[in-house]
Amino acid sequence: MVFYRYIITLIIIFSIVGTASGQIRVGSSSSYPRSGERYITDEDGIIKMWVNVWGQVNKPGSYLVYDGIDLATLLSITGGPKSGANLKKIRLFRELPDANGQLSQSIDLKKFLKSGDRGDFTRVLPNDTFVIPQSLSSYIVSNLNIVNTLLNFYNLWTIAKMRQELIDNNK
Repeated sequence: MVFYRYIITLIIIFSIVGTASGQIRVGSSSSYPRSGERYITDEDGIIKMWVNVWGQVNKPGSYLVYDGIDLATLLSITGGPKSGANLKKIRLFRELPDANGQLSQSIDLKKFLKSGDRGDFTRVLPNDTFVIPQSLSSYIVSNLNIVNTLLNFYNLWTIAKMRQELIDNNK
């Protein structure tokens, strides 16, 4: 019975470690704005703004980008989407409500990926946060190690139980 509790404890520990390693990482920049200004003008007179990109991109974080940037260019600046990124369910969270009063919306890049048409792109505004999720199949594949670990613990438990039965039968 003690061995069984030990196995359960190890399973819980490995599950927590595996889950924590799959969380969204949020990058940051040491030069993040300290004022409430929504737009910044650089020394060349170019208007810039801060935007955030989280999730399944190669370099998530806060970026100072020029006003008028589109989503494809923003994703390129972040190193592009990772393998397994779900570009059909990008979430956009606004600092302030847009013209329709919305603070969040879902973006599907399916049309852009097929034709290159940028006509449906949402305008990027200051302090927007884009969250690029991981596809379900990619999530399952990336977490197969947890399933493998659980099966190994079950195997060890079964072997220990069989050995204990052999010992009990030989007494």
